[in-house]
Amino acid sequence: MTMKTMLISLVLALTSCNLKDSNEPKSVKTITKENDVIKKDTIITYNIDGISSEGTEAKVIYKKQKIYESEINVYGETGQVKLTYKFFSTDIEVTENSYKYKEDLKSVNSKDDLILSNSVKYYIDYSGKVLSKNIKKHIDIFKEFKVSVPFELK
Repeated sequence: MTMKTMLISLVLALTSCNLKDSNEPKSVKTITKENDVIKKDTIITYNIDGISSEGTEAKVIYKKQKIYESEINVYGETGQVKLTYKFFSTDIEVTENSYKYKEDLKSVNSKDDLILSNSVKYYIDYSGKVLSKNIKKHIDIFKEFKVSVPFELK
């Protein structure tokens, strides 16, 4: 063997060896059961019928198989509304943002094509009754939401 070959072999042998003597695991723990994932966090998207002819979509987050939060987009010809429901034990926090399109629905390519026209935050109970006072203008789609979206995964 030539000196050059021995030197390359020695460098390869030293760099490929793990010189640390460690009892730590060499790999990341993985979830072995599919049910473990479902029980902790699950995201499901639902279409909600009967609200807008352009479409209504709800992205729902479940934690430990119970509804935790939902983002709902109601699309319209001249604008759209984004509702966020945060579910607590006795009530639901609703954040509602209404947007107008700069031009029309077909010309929307990014958030820059939307203009915020109204923003309101209020609370409702699980029947949809508004608990907050002095809420002048809000979009009431909770009954349709309840029909389309399960509050608990089984």
